[in-house]
Amino acid sequence: TRPGLNLAPSDDGQHGWYNNNNNNQNHYSPGGRSLAPPSQLSYQERYEHLSPQHQQGGGGVGGRGERRGNNTNNGQDVGSLGGLFESASLSPSRISSIAAMGDRQLKKGLSNDGNVNDVKKYMHPNSPALGASQEVRNHPGASMHRTNNARPSSKSAFSGGSVVGGGGGGDDEKQFIMESPTERQAFKEFGRNFRQREAESLSAARDYALASITKDSPGMYLPPATHWRVYLELADLAKRSNEIDASRQYYRRACQIQPNASQCWLEYSKLEEESGNLKRCADILEEGLQHCSTNENLLVRALKFYERTGHLDHSRQLLARLKDSSIEKSWKTILEGAQMEARAGRYSIAREWLKYLTHHVPWYGPLYKIHSEFERDYGDPAEAFSIVEKGLKELPRYGPLYLVAFRLLEKEDLSRKAYDLPKTMDMVSRADNISRELLWRVHFEAAQSQERAAVLLMGEKPKLSLKKALYATRRSYSKAIMLSPPNLVWKIWLASGRTEVSCGNTNGARDLFLRAYDCVTEKGRSTVLLECARLEEFCGDLALSRSILCKARNEHGKSDWKVWLSSVNLECRCGLRERAIVFAQDALDIHRGTGRLWAALIQLRHEDGEMSQMKVLKLALKSVPKSGEVWCEGARISLNPFCPTFDLQAASRHLVFAARFTPQYGDSFLEQLRLDMIGKWLVPLAEPLINKMYDGFLKSNKMGREEAYQFITRCTKKAADAMKAQLKRKPNSIAKDVVDTSELELHCCSANPNYGHLWFQCRVSPIDSAREVIAEAKDVMASDIINYSYIYVAAMVRRAGIMMIIHHPEIVDSNGVENPYNDFDRFVNQQLRLAPTLDAILSEKEVSGSMFVTGLTDSNKRWNTYSLAEKRRILFGSDSLVN
Repeated sequence: TRPGLNLAPSDDGQHGWYNNNNNNQNHYSPGGRSLAPPSQLSYQERYEHLSPQHQQGGGGVGGRGERRGNNTNNGQDVGSLGGLFESASLSPSRISSIAAMGDRQLKKGLSNDGNVNDVKKYMHPNSPALGASQEVRNHPGASMHRTNNARPSSKSAFSGGSVVGGGGGGDDEKQFIMESPTERQAFKEFGRNFRQREAESLSAARDYALASITKDSPGMYLPPATHWRVYLELADLAKRSNEIDASRQYYRRACQIQPNASQCWLEYSKLEEESGNLKRCADILEEGLQHCSTNENLLVRALKFYERTGHLDHSRQLLARLKDSSIEKSWKTILEGAQMEARAGRYSIAREWLKYLTHHVPWYGPLYKIHSEFERDYGDPAEAFSIVEKGLKELPRYGPLYLVAFRLLEKEDLSRKAYDLPKTMDMVSRADNISRELLWRVHFEAAQSQERAAVLLMGEKPKLSLKKALYATRRSYSKAIMLSPPNLVWKIWLASGRTEVSCGNTNGARDLFLRAYDCVTEKGRSTVLLECARLEEFCGDLALSRSILCKARNEHGKSDWKVWLSSVNLECRCGLRERAIVFAQDALDIHRGTGRLWAALIQLRHEDGEMSQMKVLKLALKSVPKSGEVWCEGARISLNPFCPTFDLQAASRHLVFAARFTPQYGDSFLEQLRLDMIGKWLVPLAEPLINKMYDGFLKSNKMGREEAYQFITRCTKKAADAMKAQLKRKPNSIAKDVVDTSELELHCCSANPNYGHLWFQCRVSPIDSAREVIAEAKDVMASDIINYSYIYVAAMVRRAGIMMIIHHPEIVDSNGVENPYNDFDRFVNQQLRLAPTLDAILSEKEVSGSMFVTGLTDSNKRWNTYSLAEKRRILFGSDSLVN
């Protein structure tokens, strides 16, 4: 049944499809009754009229085996896409007209037995029933009924399994192998034995699986209806054993046996994508969609694949296929399409479809959250809050919407300098009706909002006592503790301890941390120990801090990599680099697949030289090739102007991988911002200096390599001196052009980063959006880049000079130096390392390469130069206690 169809009794007054020969429309009426659309019925009401045969889905009228004919009236389905994504330039008026069609048919379908007023709340605002324009009403796609001819089917292809319709269309009947309870139990038993053998060895598990699908194995042979699942297990084993060809064959066999199982095509396509066979992956997805045309998981996977590969037109073509699908079957895919358009920067289309979905799927709470966060991220907090209010009206007990509302109202209160947070606290009082399991979170969020407001109030009224300003915060924490489940109360004790640290009450913070340790679960015990170690370091007791970390490593070192990273960071802050390297290496022996440990080790190797860093980078990429943190460190090496292999293009490539593999790592986006600023401001200033050097080089007679190095040294010094003079005379002329960060902000908002050292440095408040963090970083990084512009320009001139020597062997005597490598980039890096370094050329005493390890020079200074407030922010303002 489809929403919007007229529901009339059948001829025999029992059950079945009633074909109205006058308009050639199919209607379903069980027992001669008129029913509401299935989405408005309970499970029992939907299926109580079916016979046991129908309820099992084995075919017959009303079962899963019906096959529907082709659409003969060229119309659209109720609530359908209506071809929104068929064209990349679809206008908002077209979107409104399409949305109006579903509303008009919904009203028509319920006009016989229902009250139209009861349906209006589900209609689109531009619905004709609510006063849409005449132009929309006369749209040719207004007729949305679909012609269907039902044909029951109950074929059987395998013993013990029934074959039922897969929900396709046209004349080809799709079949899906259904396992009987006995077969399901047999496969369940196989799964238990398979996991036991897998624990022994992968080869033992593979032999057992192969024996289970071989007829010559008595007592082990599984029913044929389950063989496709066994092939999936075999393919996964082969994939983990790096036997890609064997895995590919197993996946292909599973797809042949069960072509209508989306899981087969999903895993098969994932294998090809991870192997780099993008064309093959696309072919598999298309083939899978031929068999599972309406499967949401497969459609979403295809949408994301085409989006990642830059083929948005293919994604829109897939979405256009849903125009004949009801909104009940396609809304999840439409939601993914709307988010895709938002990530592509097509805000108007994304906004229209999110509005459409919130009207037609009002019962799905996360949809309101996604829509409100979309409006917030793209600069319309008022509209975001109106969507939250709409969602709370429909779902007054949906907790996550209240959390979004708290952040929006806190921003509004603080912008008006209303530090008592009147609107925020009103919303907190409204949240008392949500489930008790989430009620503690409401007061926890209220406490943190009140703490942030108190800190800002102290900035305007320094004479005010912070302990007094935090009274409301402590009261909210007390409420949260009383309402919290026993297994989560330790997080509130930790958060309240952090609050005491902010007002200088370290003894009270220590008591609260000990309370947290007394009630924490075994899984969270390492987190409490790390918090205690940070507190003792903040108080200056490094010996006790190291002792706590030693206890954490001994008890939880094998299960939690964060205890090792905290030990590495502590020794770095104390200036004990060699000790930090030892901890990092010991940690990687246990947690070799943790990218943040590898990234820390790469940074620690900076003083050992660029070659040492590159050696660790290569090892890291072999162990964790998809770690965004590691790729970001590779970009930082190439962005360091004192690095011999300084290369802006290599940095750009590394940052693309970093953002692709770990989008939640915010430092990648901030390093990309630094690269964009260098490219926009400094590259144009370096080009005339490079051209002048190149002209002088071409006019020179044949020279030796040492003479060429001296020539490059002179040109590099002149470039640095010219930039220093410009910086002293006209500093504003360096950054005269505005850097367009709209694309970076778009990608950053879509990724929604939540951690990173630089990210926390540039984030003023935990409630700041990605755009606000980027805006803050622009100001800080711009100052750095301008102040050290002469360093970056000199590095560019030096690199251009070395490339000049490589490309003109007729001028520079090579002395037998030739490219021994097939890789030209490797040869270039070797020549860059042989040339004089920038440090030797400029002889700068106050500037060194250690200042450019990350994008902010202030973040690379020594620990003892930070203020007490900065130390507290670095130690306690990084990790979120409640996710």
